[in-house]
Amino acid sequence: MRLRIVAFAVCGAALLAACDFEGGDPVQHALRDAAAERQAAALKTTEEEQAAAAKRAVSAPAKGDELSRLIASRRQAVEDTRALLTATTDPALKGQLTGDLKAEEDRLRALEARSN
Repeated sequence: MRLRIVAFAVCGAALLAACDFEGGDPVQHALRDAAAERQAAALKTTEEEQAAAAKRAVSAPAKGDELSRLIASRRQAVEDTRALLTATTDPALKGQLTGDLKAEEDRLRALEARSN
């Protein structure tokens, strides 16, 4: 009888240890949730970029017009970054996207100046 009680207690403790019942530091949970959201946004962005790249590859200009293709690609990158910036609520991701947007706009201006 005593052995059954001990075995039951050990099995119960093992089951509780195996369960993740949202205990612990709320800051760690918030950081984990934010990281998961950023990962999901990055995956979604990657899928959208791949779809847009496939679409652009079909309607790309002639091979000799590489600069205009590059400018079109940079314009698309600026538009995609602006759309993602308005869609996200994560402040860390917004800060990163704002920096990326400025860099893409600078590259676009440099390419447009070079083409003229």
